[in-house]
Parts: sequence; C-alpha cells; structure tokens
Amino acid sequence: MARLNLNAKWMSAASGEPEVKATAALVDMYVDNISLTKNQDIWAETIRDNVFVSAYPLAMWFASSWWRLNYEPLPTQQPSHDWRMVHELGAANHGFVWPRVIFIPDGEAVYVWAGASMTPDQSVQYLQALDVPRLIPLPSFQLSIQHFVKSVLARLDAKELGDTNLAHLWTILEEDLANPKVIRRRRLEAELGFDPEECPEHALNAALQWEEQVGEAALSELAPAISASGNGPELSVLGQLATANGIIGKPTISPDSIGHSDQGAPWERAVHDAQALRRKIGNPSGPISDRYLHDLLGLSNEAVTNWSAPEGRSTVAVAIPAKDRQLKFVPRKRNRIGQRFEFARFLGEYLRPTDKHQWLASTDLGTSRQKYQRAFAAEFLCPIDALKSYLNGDFSSYAIEDAAYRFEVSEQTITSLLLNNGYIHHQWSQNLPYQMAA
Repeated sequence: MARLNLNAKWMSAASGEPEVKATAALVDMYVDNISLTKNQDIWAETIRDNVFVSAYPLAMWFASSWWRLNYEPLPTQQPSHDWRMVHELGAANHGFVWPRVIFIPDGEAVYVWAGASMTPDQSVQYLQALDVPRLIPLPSFQLSIQHFVKSVLARLDAKELGDTNLAHLWTILEEDLANPKVIRRRRLEAELGFDPEECPEHALNAALQWEEQVGEAALSELAPAISASGNGPELSVLGQLATANGIIGKPTISPDSIGHSDQGAPWERAVHDAQALRRKIGNPSGPISDRYLHDLLGLSNEAVTNWSAPEGRSTVAVAIPAKDRQLKFVPRKRNRIGQRFEFARFLGEYLRPTDKHQWLASTDLGTSRQKYQRAFAAEFLCPIDALKSYLNGDFSSYAIEDAAYRFEVSEQTITSLLLNNGYIHHQWSQNLPYQMAA
C-alpha cells in the first residue's frame, strides 16, 4: 500500500481573486517517493518536482468531490463527463494546468493513476506517469486530503480571509462526518452517482429501505452497478431479483472451515482463501467438476441444468438468504463456463467472514469485494501453480485455449491469471484506466 503526500510552499502572487492570490504556492504531490507534479516549465525552462499554482482551487475540488471521490467506483462503461469531473484532478481547473491524475475508490482503498501530460503549447508539461496504479488505504487517503485542505484554510486565516466558500464547504463536511446517519446517506448518494443532496429524495429513501433487507455492504455493491447501468437510482431491479425464480442451495461448507488472511490486497487474500479451501477438500491442484462445485453450494446438478435466466441482460447476480441457512441463487450467466465461474465467485463471497443475513452480490465493478470474488474463483477453479505446470512455459494462444479446456474456465480467465502473476505482460494505453482526450 502506498501513501499520498500533498504539500504547499506558500509564495507571493501579483494578481488573482483574494483567496486564489493568498494561496499561491509551489505545490507538490507524491505517491510514496514518486512526484506526480514533476514538470517542465516551458517559460522558465526548468524541471522541478513542484508546480506554481494556487492551492485554493485544488482544495475546493477535494472538498466538493469528497464523497464521490471516496465512494463512487469506476463504472463498467466509459465514464461520463460528470463522473470524470469528480475523479480527475484536472477538473480543479481555475485556469491552472494540473497533472493528469485519476483517483478511483474500491471500498477499501483509492487507486491512483497518473499519465504524463505533454500537450502542445501548454505552459507546463507534466513528465511523470505511473506504470501501474498505486493503492492508498482509504483512511490514509482521507487523512492526506484533510491535512492539505486544513493547511489551505490556515493560510487563508493567516491572510484574514477566513470567510470563504472553502471554509463554509469544509464546515458542512465536518458536520456530516460527525454524524453516522448522515455519513451513510452521503455515501449512498455517492454510490448512486450523486453529489450531496442531489439524489432524488424518493430514490434515496427507497435505497435506504432496501438496505434493511439487502444489507449495507451488499447494497454498496449493488447500488452503483444498477444505477450506472442506466436503470436509475430507484433500484427497482432489486425487487425483480427478490421475487425471481432462483436455484435453492444450502452450502455444505462454512466460513470457519478455513483460515482466512486479513493481510494484503483483496486478490492476495482471495488466493490465500482459495488455496486453503483446496487443501480442506483434499484437491490442491486438480480440476474441479461441476458436481463438486455445486455440492459445495448445496445445489443439485438437475436444478442448475434446468434453470433458465430471466429475460433481458442483468448487470448483477445475487444469492438471497432464505430459511434454514439456505440461499436462493439468481445467476446471470447463461453459458456453462460462465456459470461455473459465477458459482465459484458466490462460493468465495459466502466464505468471507461477513454477515450471513445479507445478500451476496456479484457485479462487474472493480470494488474490493468484486476483485476478491474474481481472484478467488480463478484460483479455486484454476490454481496458478497447476496452470503454470500445465503450460510448461508455452503461453501461446493455442496453449491458453487448451488450458481453458483443461480447467473448464474461459480463455479470459487464463489470460488474467497469467497477467496478474507476471507470466505475460499487457501494455496499458497511456497507463490510464480508460480512454482520455489528449
């Protein structure tokens, strides 16, 4: 895990609005020892790790974006302009040139992406890019932002400019952060893609009512996936899932059957747990049959074979607790290989030491829970050591296809396993998570 450091060395400025002029500074932003503000000043013909800007618009952007910046995940489609305005640092704007940095939360941490910005005729050229995104624990990220904003507020006070929009906005934010009920509302608004108090009241109240039935953690997975898919913030899809025909199962294994790891990134914990389950069932490396996978979830092969997915394309799959420790599974995958992977994801989610009265939720989002599920399913169905041995150094498309047939997973799963474990490499476009304009 990395650490974000933001600092301002106060300077004098000859012009600008009072609060902007008063907070002129050489600002530097580091992720650990990597300067994201390293730039070439074309006019001054210098290269340095800090940039001469005003800290005020940056602090305003952090304060106004707080809830969504911390809790709104990256959508599965190209993000909208509205999403980008609260996650891309360049939206701080105010006439200054900012580095190309993107902050993406996953529920546990904030991912920091950075790309070089060498736009022609731009007075400042940012030189630093991150080869891979860095993870900053959510509490650490919040403390870094709070420290920076408070330093800007202290500078304004020292300049006798305490009554600013930033001061009012920060006071409201601190009041919200002191109230657990308000925190939940603000977080849910952000997960639904809204700024504070901009979510329609009826939709927010409906979501809060669903939370009582679905569970807070599950709703934090389902709400952004459903809302971002174009179904709107009303979450009516949850009602359809609650009444849908599903597959009833009673898992034959419990979360305390294996030792869990609470260290490392979500995928590292998932791999540990999948390997622990493999050892528990006495099959450390061999293929897992459909029947065995179904048995672990208490599902009958016949029920799975005869089940038909509801009409339409669902953005989520759920498992809903029923009486006597049973679960009603409502998958979304129609093909056998996709369904195997989905059931393995449910198995991983069920084995997590969490509240078993809440729904289990599987989506395409990049939250920490979904990363855990995907990594668990991949390692459980196709252990990386067994895959490496089977491929024996051959990473050709034919070998990947053959391995997918052997372990009964998709070729995409094989490729992802090889990528994530460093056996093959993927060139990121501009080292950024989605297409951006130059």
